[in-house]
Amino acid sequence: MLSATIAIHWHDDGHPVYSLDIQPSNQLDSRLATAGGDKNVRIWRIRYSETGDPQDTSVEYLSTLRKHTQAVNVVRFDRSGKLLASGGDDGMLIIWTLSKTIVHDFGVQDDEMKESWIVHQIHNSNLEIYDISWSPDSKSIATGSMDNTTKIFNVLTGQKEMEISDHSHYVQGIAWDPLNKFFATQSADRSVNIYTIAMNKGSSNSQLSTSLLSKLMKAETPLFKVQLATKLNYLYHSENLQSFFRRLAFSPDGSLLLVPLGIYKYENCRDDTLDGSIETGLLNTVYIYTRTGLNQSPVCHLPGLSKPAIAVAFCPTMFELSGDENPPVFALPYKMVFAVATHDAVIIYDTERLRPLGILSNLHYLSITDLCWNADGQSLMISSAEGFCSVITFD
Repeated sequence: MLSATIAIHWHDDGHPVYSLDIQPSNQLDSRLATAGGDKNVRIWRIRYSETGDPQDTSVEYLSTLRKHTQAVNVVRFDRSGKLLASGGDDGMLIIWTLSKTIVHDFGVQDDEMKESWIVHQIHNSNLEIYDISWSPDSKSIATGSMDNTTKIFNVLTGQKEMEISDHSHYVQGIAWDPLNKFFATQSADRSVNIYTIAMNKGSSNSQLSTSLLSKLMKAETPLFKVQLATKLNYLYHSENLQSFFRRLAFSPDGSLLLVPLGIYKYENCRDDTLDGSIETGLLNTVYIYTRTGLNQSPVCHLPGLSKPAIAVAFCPTMFELSGDENPPVFALPYKMVFAVATHDAVIIYDTERLRPLGILSNLHYLSITDLCWNADGQSLMISSAEGFCSVITFD
């Protein structure tokens, strides 16, 4: 596992890169979209070295998408890679598609532009959009906003399908189940909402409907002072933690949901004291829910986090189990690899052991904002508030 920071001017005047996403492709060169504090979305061609050395990764500028009027917080390609969605502080959700010809913006001279992405749809979400998530069939897209709502838009008709107001604070993360049966939202109100999805087939169009399955906020932890007693504790950081994003993620097979910004309150009986006093503390963590337990407490949480986790991203590739004598943590015939981003580090885990496989820290001076995997699972891109991006490669 190797890493390198790509020191180019990703966005104007060193503005933060708040999000990035790689177009689904198994080729060595892929399109990368970045979302900037300069109000723009930019498209790049990323070429990875056949040797796997991240220092040899090359970046080619392709296009700037200029329709947003304030900072852009998130970019996401749909599963086909033909559509790109962006959301920003202007409350606009814009869906872009690649043009067959070069189209110049009025009054803008961009001699280096090599392709154009044109507006397919624009939706107004009233207030800042922090996160978006595509349905796996690319027919719908959901937004999480500063107005405490989740909105779902029909990409085929261009209409808003629904607006959900179950949170009492900003919605900062959305994840859509790859099997299209659930979606999850995470808010600064310290809750994670799980919704079931159904299609109501009408006379002309199928209409999406949702139902709140569970609101996950607290879980029981044991108390040492009272035998067999438990106490309900909050699972997630409050709005007092300064983070714009809570980027939760389903696993590629839909069997697991991983939720960042977790806090675990522990109580230990100290053996080194005569009075048997209780030591208490808080650990930063990521909570894990199984598909069959999305309305229950998390089944486990991750070790190894010194700072709050703000994003989780799964590698799209499944891997063979190691085959050692110890049974895997989850009863799956394969293992999945995922990355967790804290404010200053990226930690790599797999579902077989749930122990850190590698930790990369001090990649950036300012907070990490997002991360995404290449389609072949051999590289990971990271964005940061300092305006630079890094790449991690795996052998």
